[in-house]
Amino acid sequence: MANITVSPDDICEIEAINNPEEISEGEFSVLTISSTSFRLLTLFHFNNNAATKKYFEKNSCLAVESKIEVEDDSVFLDIFQEFCNICCGAMNRELNQAYFFLGMSTPYILLRQCADFVSALDPGYVNYYRITINHSLVLHATLCLCDYSDVDFTVDTCEVEDNTGELELF
Repeated sequence: MANITVSPDDICEIEAINNPEEISEGEFSVLTISSTSFRLLTLFHFNNNAATKKYFEKNSCLAVESKIEVEDDSVFLDIFQEFCNICCGAMNRELNQAYFFLGMSTPYILLRQCADFVSALDPGYVNYYRITINHSLVLHATLCLCDYSDVDFTVDTCEVEDNTGELELF
């Protein structure tokens, strides 16, 4: 939970919800962690409004450096994506203890209407969460695990010496 809040003094409550209809935020950030056997998608749903901007901008070095106004959407989205990237990095570090060769995507923002198409990935596991920060800011997260069948090819691990010639000096 420490990666979800921007200040150590913030209060963060995360609870699983059963009804995805509760998720009404207008946009979401997509993060992907992939391996050869699974893809983990995390969607952070948010509203691009003054309360959300104010919370995430309050401790951001991007906001301080550019002295932005709350109305600046491009800087806010950069700040929010960096927040998502930090959360994804924390998940990636935990998963690296059990799985090797993980790849992590850069977060990107999509509109709410695109969330319906996540089902096309045929996830084997989907769960929804409500995230409440300081008893007032509400975000949602969707966690999707797309698990794949066994890899259908083999690799010959015998080392074959490749003789490419000798180096000539001119």
